[in-house]
Amino acid sequence: MSARTSRDPEGPASVDTRQVRALGQGAQAPLGSVVDADLAQRLKQYKRVIAGRYRALSGDEIEALTPPGPLLVSPKLDGELWFLVVEGGDVFLANPGGRVIFGAVPVLDEARALLLDRVSTQEPRTVIAGELYAERAAGRPRHDDLAAALGGEAVAEVDRVRFAAFDLVWGGDRTQVGPFERYADKLAVLQGLLAGGTRVQVVDTQPMAGAADVRAAYAAQVSSGAVEGLVLRTEDGRTFKLKPSLTLDAVVIGYTERAETPGVVRSLALALIREDGQFHLIGSCGNMDVATREALFARLEPLGAPTHFRYASSSGALYRFVRPEVVIEIKITDVLADEPSGDPITRMVATYEAEAGWRAVRPMPGVSILHPVFVRVRDDKQADAVDARMAQVSERVWVPELAVHAEAVALPASEIIQRKVFTKTTKGKVAVRKLVVWQTHKEAVDPRYPAFVVHFTDYSPGRKEPLQREVRPAMTAAEADALAEALLAANIKRGWVEAGA
Repeated sequence: MSARTSRDPEGPASVDTRQVRALGQGAQAPLGSVVDADLAQRLKQYKRVIAGRYRALSGDEIEALTPPGPLLVSPKLDGELWFLVVEGGDVFLANPGGRVIFGAVPVLDEARALLLDRVSTQEPRTVIAGELYAERAAGRPRHDDLAAALGGEAVAEVDRVRFAAFDLVWGGDRTQVGPFERYADKLAVLQGLLAGGTRVQVVDTQPMAGAADVRAAYAAQVSSGAVEGLVLRTEDGRTFKLKPSLTLDAVVIGYTERAETPGVVRSLALALIREDGQFHLIGSCGNMDVATREALFARLEPLGAPTHFRYASSSGALYRFVRPEVVIEIKITDVLADEPSGDPITRMVATYEAEAGWRAVRPMPGVSILHPVFVRVRDDKQADAVDARMAQVSERVWVPELAVHAEAVALPASEIIQRKVFTKTTKGKVAVRKLVVWQTHKEAVDPRYPAFVVHFTDYSPGRKEPLQREVRPAMTAAEADALAEALLAANIKRGWVEAGA
């Protein structure tokens, strides 16, 4: 573990408390404040692994996809994934990105009273995963309630904050510690650790026999609006997240064409519109029947528009941009605002003008849509900030900076730090191989850019595909040098002559 920081001897040992802000009578530290490398890695990895295991279902899939046999079913609360960490005499909250809450916060005061005499003394720490949320006076909690409750610094509404535990990540109680093979065993330990809590509790979990029980619970809790959804856990370790399907009205900004069947749409690039009229890309949709693909191609092809940036599909095909005139309805199983690491999902914000066409502005916090299915073209909808508004996703997730106007960021110029060209003449034909290494100077401004790029070009006029390229990103100068040397060693052998040598 890292040492305590000298500026705040009362802060947790694993936390950098040099940039704290008030949170009621307690404190909060920004993203990246968990400085114990092992703990920080485990928190990030937990979300990445767990998110990969969850299977999203919609309410109309209960009969077909609910697994047979016993289930443990709990409500899906509308908050954020956080971890309750107990180490030594410290109890604090941390999220996957390393943001930390500690000190005299009511939810932590109760956690200390419950846990310090109950957690295992065999392990250096106990870590409990759960949903951090904020109660409201009426209706179910919403994700933006938590953001509001944690705002305001010294006058933050911390009395509303609650923690609903659902997993034991590390450690245990005085009689047993993980890892546990069965979720039911973890659940029993959690219930013992948090027995008697009101602000800190284990999420209400009920055993159910199968689809019929789940359907009744879904009707009583989800369809009624009492909770966001249900989480289903099977005996063999699978986890299902059951929510109502969501429909969005989105603007088609581009399309790709099926190479094997020209004249047929393969995929549609989609965007929602921010309050200021800027377009925020949300992903793509390619799930539609053949007749729809043909009809959409006929409608979209005449709408071609110039663009000053490129956007590629998952298969690598570049989208052909179109005028933003067609609005479609899609059905999705879920919408996400966070990466598995806990970092916000970023998507490009763009503008469109009739003569200038499409221009990229900058990536901003956005969303990713899961399992989109085409429903219909909405000829009754306009491509504007009312009918295709970005705020359609706000019922499911909290997206920061939605009301902020995206401004283009001036990126530093790249610098070429190495360039070598080699030629070789065979039967009167000249082949060329070129290595270029450049430093982008952009990685601190835009995380999409690596610090260095190594580019190797291989041109051979006698080959079926004369031009071949290889591009390698690198985060350090040493890494870039090693990649460059390896490419030269593998490709520049006898007979090649360096130009200008």
